[in-house]
This record gives sequence, structure tokens and C-alpha cells, in this order.
Amino acid sequence: MFNVTVYPTGNITLGAPGAGFFNGLARLQAWAEAVLRRATTPRAPTPVDEIAQLRAMADDLLKSDPSLAQDLYAAADRCEYEAAAKA
Repeated sequence: MFNVTVYPTGNITLGAPGAGFFNGLARLQAWAEAVLRRATTPRAPTPVDEIAQLRAMADDLLKSDPSLAQDLYAAADRCEYEAAAKA
């Protein structure tokens, strides 16, 4: 996030063009903050995401711990079945 802060020293007469410029900067800052906030707001994982994560972990463990990998595949299948039953 970035901030644009202006600290005037003394009396400054901007007139309409100067005021419009600083109003435009303030609107630009508000827009940029909204875009950055929207881009960084995490979303909750969906059941499909969680099932994919389980299967990815099982793929990683298949060679080193096949028993645990099979358990993870079974858990992913159960989650997938339950999600389909709810839909």
C-alpha cells in the first residue's frame, strides 16, 4: 500500500486547478487502496480446493509413505462423495 501525504507549510492558495489536482490524487489513492485490499483479501477454500490439496499431499507422499498416501486418497474420496451428496 502506498500513501500520498501532502504537508503544506504556510498559506497556499491553489485555486480551482490546484484543488482539483489534489482531489484527483486523493481519489487515486482511495482507488489504489481498494484494488490492493481486494487483491489481498484471502478467500475461504472450497471443498474442491481442499480435496485437491489432499490429493496433492497424497501424491507427494506416495513413494515415501504409501500407507499414509492411501489414507489421504481415501479421505479425499470421502470428502468428494459428501460434497456431491450435499449438492
